[in-house]
Amino acid sequence: MPVKTLLMRHQTLVAALAFAAFFLSAVISGRVYERLPHLEDEFAYWYQAKIFARGQLVIETPQPAQAYWQVFVKDHNGVRFAKYTPGWAMLLALGLNLGQAWVINAFFAALAAPLVWQLGRQLFNRDVGLMAAGLTVFSPMSLLLNGSLMGHAATFFFTMLFLLAYRQIEKTHRRRWGIIAGLALGWVAILRPMTAVGIALPFGFWSVLRLLDAAMARRLRRALWPLLAGLLVMLLIMSIIPIHNAAATGDPSQNLYTYIWKYDRPGFGACCGRNRDHGHTLNKAIWHARYDLSLTAADVFGWQIGALSPEVQNHWLRESDYYPNLGLSFALLPFGVLLGMLSTAYRPPRRLGLALLFIWLAGLAALLSMALDGDSARVHDVGFAWQWMTAAAVWLCAPLILLRGVGCWQARWTWLLLSLALGLALAHLTYWIGFQRYSTRYYFEGLGALAILSALPLAGLTRRLGRRLMYLLLAAVWMFSLFSYGLPRVGVLHRFHGVNPDIIDEIRSRQVDGRPLLALVGGAESGENRARWHSLGSLMAVTSPYLDSEIVGAVYYEDEETKAKILANHPDRQVIEMMARGQDIAFVER
Repeated sequence: MPVKTLLMRHQTLVAALAFAAFFLSAVISGRVYERLPHLEDEFAYWYQAKIFARGQLVIETPQPAQAYWQVFVKDHNGVRFAKYTPGWAMLLALGLNLGQAWVINAFFAALAAPLVWQLGRQLFNRDVGLMAAGLTVFSPMSLLLNGSLMGHAATFFFTMLFLLAYRQIEKTHRRRWGIIAGLALGWVAILRPMTAVGIALPFGFWSVLRLLDAAMARRLRRALWPLLAGLLVMLLIMSIIPIHNAAATGDPSQNLYTYIWKYDRPGFGACCGRNRDHGHTLNKAIWHARYDLSLTAADVFGWQIGALSPEVQNHWLRESDYYPNLGLSFALLPFGVLLGMLSTAYRPPRRLGLALLFIWLAGLAALLSMALDGDSARVHDVGFAWQWMTAAAVWLCAPLILLRGVGCWQARWTWLLLSLALGLALAHLTYWIGFQRYSTRYYFEGLGALAILSALPLAGLTRRLGRRLMYLLLAAVWMFSLFSYGLPRVGVLHRFHGVNPDIIDEIRSRQVDGRPLLALVGGAESGENRARWHSLGSLMAVTSPYLDSEIVGAVYYEDEETKAKILANHPDRQVIEMMARGQDIAFVER
């Protein structure tokens, strides 16, 4: 088949995958999430996006403040703001102004598929790129996060854009690619700062090596300018964070997370985490990573062994320890890494290459053994934790020193892709909590790298099975994983945390005279029957920060004085009385 015809067919299939990504995101956001926030993080982003959509950075705290409380939103010095960095709320605000907030994630999901294809094609071949794009689109992690109101789909897009731009920097040394790389990584930083750290770790290390080699070859200026342009653009975009922090607190260096929980910061020791005695420890970090990776092994491609029993579904909703079933999504990764390391014009002796790989794995095993030594006093030693993290970061990047030759670029990029995925896991070891709500989403931005490496052995099979048969088999695998795991995995989150549009519709149905509505909620503020935020989530979702929405939710608990103030704030609204108890909310019938 002529190369031009084959390329056109691949482009058509990539366009179909991009459409599938958009379609799946639209369906899941509508059918599963019902275009509403459900997770605490989503509520905070949703609230802040409504403020940005009006052209403001913060708003004046409405009074009485507790009556209009929102989860993960803080009142400080008379202003109100969400605790998160502003990147995702800025993008979500565009969707709110369009009247369709869900379309932002669907848009980024559709754009990410061609980027995965393009990177796989440039690094290896068209089949690797196409297969990797398909693995990405039908990944349960993609289905779950692309349909949500979280910012991971956007972060994944900018991660892939950064990788493509960096590859072009290596090939062309042009500044415009440096600017694009800086733009992409800067957006990753204001969307998810810890993710940016994990991505920057291997690429920063490799950039330093490139500059050293260029200086020795007297080509420093040619290598430096694109990287310098990218760095300046990245810092310019990252300046949005201190600008937002200054507007919120008056101090651009503040960590807004700590305004909700003092211990909510990365690091080790008593400063970080809920444990009052030791705080966050390296031992705890490794155990959390083991728990999370057990679920990642199933969620990445939806490959696992075991029935989706009530125990499994309960784990998806409530647990954060070992996933009950055996995940197989990493099964192809070792073969992909080996093939990638050997698919290069420069071919070192295979025995030497394998020996070096075993040495690296032995070193990694030794590092993990030290971190998991629960009987050692070092597990609570903050200094040792940071020494271990430094050693692990160096060990992660060390193979790049041996892959500096021009003929090693494919092997080098194999390691860069692997290092990106591992770098995300390493960076998030510094955070004190495990994360299995909405999948192991902190690892999501490494999905493209894992998909490309996993596609390498699959593309190799096309020589034996033929391209048509191989793609038919892959399509069957994707459809099977979609219906047997992906959709059930996402579907269990329907009305997660009790957020229910039926409550909103019922409130609207009680409107009798065309006036806007005030949902006035009573309930216990403390004690066994105290009203939890889940009972108020549906009202939080529709209440404008400016209290000018069709429905405004307000809670007075058992405080009649607060109730009187609320009613005085909204004299022109029809009052719908409700009662919250635990995670439930009900109408008060008169």
